[in-house]
Amino acid sequence: MAKEANSFLRVVGRAGIFPGMEPARTTLGSWDDARCSRREALKLGLCGLAGAAAGLLPGCGGDRPAAAGITAGRELPDDATWDLWLRRGWAREALHWEPGNAGAACCGLCPNGCVLEPGRRGPCRVRVNRGGTLFTLAYANPCSLHADPVEKKPLFHFLPGSKSFSLATAGCIFHCLNCQNWEISQRRPEETKDATGPELRLKAPLPASLSYADMARLSLFPEDVPAIAKSLGCASIACTYSDPVAFYEYTLGIARACRTAGVKTIMVTCGSIQGKPLRELAPVLDAAHLDLKGFDEGTYRRLNSGRLQPVLDALVLLRQAGVWVEVVNLVVPGWTDQRDGIRRMCAWLAEKVGPDTPLHFSRFMPAYQLTQVAPTPLETLLQARADARAAGLRYVYIGNVRDVPDAATTVCPACHKPVVQRDLFAVTKLDVAAGRCRHCGAVLAGVWS
Repeated sequence: MAKEANSFLRVVGRAGIFPGMEPARTTLGSWDDARCSRREALKLGLCGLAGAAAGLLPGCGGDRPAAAGITAGRELPDDATWDLWLRRGWAREALHWEPGNAGAACCGLCPNGCVLEPGRRGPCRVRVNRGGTLFTLAYANPCSLHADPVEKKPLFHFLPGSKSFSLATAGCIFHCLNCQNWEISQRRPEETKDATGPELRLKAPLPASLSYADMARLSLFPEDVPAIAKSLGCASIACTYSDPVAFYEYTLGIARACRTAGVKTIMVTCGSIQGKPLRELAPVLDAAHLDLKGFDEGTYRRLNSGRLQPVLDALVLLRQAGVWVEVVNLVVPGWTDQRDGIRRMCAWLAEKVGPDTPLHFSRFMPAYQLTQVAPTPLETLLQARADARAAGLRYVYIGNVRDVPDAATTVCPACHKPVVQRDLFAVTKLDVAAGRCRHCGAVLAGVWS
């Protein structure tokens, strides 16, 4: 069944879900998940539009979110579309909001603190005020599905060598100038789904193929996710690609269903979330990849349209809640590559989150609205790794590179021997037994089985 399901996912990826994107059924095929790049994996997923330029598609421009407490914009779906989305279960009342004056809805999900008047949409593109009630439009309607190696998240100390059933909806809390997934993160849910055709609820066992029209109308409800993950041979599911904070209600439902079914849940996030919703979600999360996009408030505002401090707060809260956390820092030349900032970030991580927290420095590649910026020099990444180790961090990696010695190798902090070796996203050596180094018996931080 797993082999058939993998073929299904490849067909989905080649069919795409956007208007004008290859509507015919596609020949079945197979591929090596472990050896395709992250960007290639996204192309094989449901977030195609390769080669599309920023600004050519509705909702893909350089919109910036409203400041805290400011009313945001963007129109709502028309009445007919709204009724269809309600019937499908794709639109439902949001969590973490309060009614305001004159029918306004005060959103308490992310630090933007949006106050939405009736008929208005938040800058996340997902939460809308309809008749004085705040709704989410991102429930059970994923626009991206894929079976990934867990190392692709990247998570290196969480069930290494396993696969993770990965999914996303449209929308995001941030509006990063360098977003690699802007084709889905900067779109409205209605731009990726079509509720006018017959309903299609995805369940295990999976069909051998799906057409473009099938994918556009597909629903995947939280209670059906664990069985699909198991049928694919996946040990976990990952809410990823855009940001699971934007589709919070869906993420929470999936995490609860997976906890009951014994499937682990991963959140890949920018970490921009208020404390109350995170405290509700954390008890049913097993792991989190958190993008710490720099260590300067001004840079966070200009590059990501967000704030640094709530992300730091989320990191601490996740660790306190017992969630396994790994941190990724994309080193963007001219933006986040200052050595002083990197040193301060590493010192803060070692002190506040712990020296056993894996830190992945990732090489920037030109994307979205920063196509004019050159890739990160390897020397910058090597210096960052050295500074992180000097700050006391025990597990430091360099991602999105090839031909850098031990860039993705886990070394035992006690005996200094390699215990996990990787070729891109494939685990080639695993000298870990019951969470201990096979060479010296030292405990290795992580979730190993």
